[in-house]
Order: sequence, then C-alpha cells, then structure tokens
Amino acid sequence: MNPSLPPSDLAAKAEQERAAFAARIADIPYERKGILFSEMFFLWLCARELKPRRVLESGRARGQSTLILSHCFPEAEIVSIEYDRNSPDVAVAAARLAGRDNVRQLFGDATRLLPEMLAPGDIVLIDGPKGYRGLRLALRLLASGKTPAVFLHDAGQGSIERGFLAKRLPETFYSDAAEFAAVAHELDGGTWDELPAANRWTDAGPPAAGYGVGLACLPWNERRSYRASLAGAVLDGFVHRLSRK
Repeated sequence: MNPSLPPSDLAAKAEQERAAFAARIADIPYERKGILFSEMFFLWLCARELKPRRVLESGRARGQSTLILSHCFPEAEIVSIEYDRNSPDVAVAAARLAGRDNVRQLFGDATRLLPEMLAPGDIVLIDGPKGYRGLRLALRLLASGKTPAVFLHDAGQGSIERGFLAKRLPETFYSDAAEFAAVAHELDGGTWDELPAANRWTDAGPPAAGYGVGLACLPWNERRSYRASLAGAVLDGFVHRLSRK
C-alpha cells in the first residue's frame, strides 16, 4: 500500500501540470451532469502518484468522468458500473465511450459489485450512491485494506458527506480547497452554468460556499479503524433518517 496522499504542494503541482492535463482532455466536450474538469484534474494529480493498474467507477451516467479517466490513465483498465441500464443516459455514455479499449462498462449494484471485484492497488471513484450509502460503500472498500484511495463526489461544504468526513476522517482532502481551486477552476471554462451561483468562481476569488460540487479524496490510513468508522456511518445514517421523520 502506498500511503503517499495527499501529494505535497498540491496547488504548486496543479500550476505545473494544468497545461498537460488540458492537453489530455482537449478533445473531450463537457457533458451535462458530469464531474467538472477541475475535479477530475484533482483526481488525476492524486491518483497518478499511486500508478493504478485499474480504476473502478460507480455511477457512469453520461460517461463524462469515465471518458476522462480513460484518457488520463491509458495504461489502466477503467471499470465503470451503472445501476440503471434503462436510463436514457446509457446510450449517450455508450456513444461517447465507443472505441475506448481500456473501458469496461458494467451494470448492477455497485454496493455489491465493488467490494467483490476490488483488488489490491485499485483506486475507486464513487459518484453514486450518495449520502450515507455512498459513505458506507467507501468505508467498506477502505476497510478491506486493498485500495490506497477512494474518491467521493458531491462532498461539497454543507453536504452529509462533508459533515461526516470532517468528523470521522479528518485526513480527507478536497478539490474545493481554495489554493487548488484558484488554479484549477480555469479548466471549467463555460461549464459554470452547471453550478449553483453560490459555487461559481468570482472575480473576488473563491466563493464562500466552496468552488464546484466537491470531490473528496479519502486516502487509506493504516492507523484508521475503518470498521469503527463504518459503524459510525450506520449510526449517523439511522439518526439522520429519524430526524427527517
């Protein structure tokens, strides 16, 4: 296991590597509902240090992140799982991913499939399920000791995911960190209409609510009891459901 996360001087590396990343994705148009280019830049900078041979993805939708992963990790196998094979997004993703020989598209329940297929050294991107279900899946994978990092989307400030991670896994770091976002937001160009106004970059600098949707990197920590954290997620989720009733 390589415990080298977070990379040292992430913002400085972003400054150095932004042009190289932009060249990798130059022919990829943004597809609505997809993860932002800046967030995938964050993932690439972190995950390339780990040299993964395989990237597992949960939640393919229209294939935006899948396509970027395929270009950014051309020597790795990208295994993408989508739950709803009847979604209208399926045809869009299939068309966009046609000819990408390092991509394998699957359908099914990622909460069952990912723990079964996870192998040592795999990294994981979870963009569904959300909330406590997504947190529980991430913690199950980390508890296996097989993955050096799990990336969890929709973990912006004020989210269920962010609140839990801040309390239980404070070593987590995020794509909306002001120093990183100051460099990376320029990759998103005309996609800002996809964001709530409170999360768009402004001339005054980073928005108070955090830039973007929020991609979290959960690095494996040998000192962390992930089973205890998983039990905490189960309990917190139960309390949350009660409070909503």
